[in-house]
Amino acid sequence: MQNYLEEAKNIVDKDKRELFMHTSKASINGAITGLVIGLMVGYYKKYNIYASGLTGAIVGGVATAMIVNKK
Repeated sequence: MQNYLEEAKNIVDKDKRELFMHTSKASINGAITGLVIGLMVGYYKKYNIYASGLTGAIVGGVATAMIVNKK
């Protein structure tokens, strides 16, 4: 009986780990994309490129994490 419980716990832990890795990878990709877009907008519209890049990275990372978690 103990062996089955341990095996079930390992499967659940593996699934949670895979979900966390998938969400993290997607969030990092979204943040990098948002950073690039924010820097481009800041440069072409003559805004502060650091602030627009940071804002783009935050928005991109959060938006991607929300989209990935809904799937």
